[in-house]
Amino acid sequence: MGKKALWIGLGVCLLALATTAVAWAGSGGGTVGQEGEVMMDPLWVALAPLLAIATSVERILEVIWDRWEEPGVWPNRAGVPDTKSPEYVAQKRVRSHWLGTLIAFLVIGLTNVRFFRLLGIDVLFSSPNLELFNLGVGGILDHFTVGTLIDWVLTAGVIGWGGTELTHSIIEGLVKGRNLWKEMREVEAGRKSILDARFFNDYVAPELEKRGVSVASLRQAFQTLRTLGVSPDQLIGEMTTGQLDRFLAQLEADPQKAQAAQVVRTLLEGVPPERQAEIPNILNLLTPEQRRRFLGA
Repeated sequence: MGKKALWIGLGVCLLALATTAVAWAGSGGGTVGQEGEVMMDPLWVALAPLLAIATSVERILEVIWDRWEEPGVWPNRAGVPDTKSPEYVAQKRVRSHWLGTLIAFLVIGLTNVRFFRLLGIDVLFSSPNLELFNLGVGGILDHFTVGTLIDWVLTAGVIGWGGTELTHSIIEGLVKGRNLWKEMREVEAGRKSILDARFFNDYVAPELEKRGVSVASLRQAFQTLRTLGVSPDQLIGEMTTGQLDRFLAQLEADPQKAQAAQVVRTLLEGVPPERQAEIPNILNLLTPEQRRRFLGA
């Protein structure tokens, strides 16, 4: 019976390590498989080693308590007469928590699978300036800080006292929270996109039209300027400072950019000088992102 329990314990430990390795290897993969098959969420994959360790700890505890309760078997040859008595059940639960935490603490020390480390979050006192030691052997004992110890103890506590159910619930809660946050960002981005389009179409475009410049011609002019190596931002800046004529003269003096000056003159043809000075003020109401989106500049 002793050899059987030993082989079971070794098998469970190997399963934990193998599952951890597989989870780590798969953490860099995509979320969509062949033929459009949806794969596991990347966050689930990243935290799968925790679930594997929690499951392994539970199996090891089962083996330990089975041996403890069976009469005539080391280390408790007397066995447990009544395994369902309230006193024994209460003691077993508390001792399982502590024993599970100890086993989880050892396994985490061997695998360096820590909860906050997997999430990429720095625990308090994780600064390199607070490093306690660095054995240079790899794993958890390299660049060991107070934060490493806190992460180690917290992870072992979650597994030892909560087991698979709590570990699973934490991972599931993180996944749901991340997805909800992502959806909220997408909704906010959509709302902002609609407001930006409304602002441009209801105010900016009509104001440009009043000054004799259409959105289509302005967009085409900006695209042509970029092709000729002239930044539309530079043009807007020169118009803002009232140096447009000087800027156009510089372009015309350069044979490679003379065409850019002609594009600007064609764009502003028929626009009175006082109206030309108002155009950059209108364009400056747009953010760089909005200008790129609506005017390609």
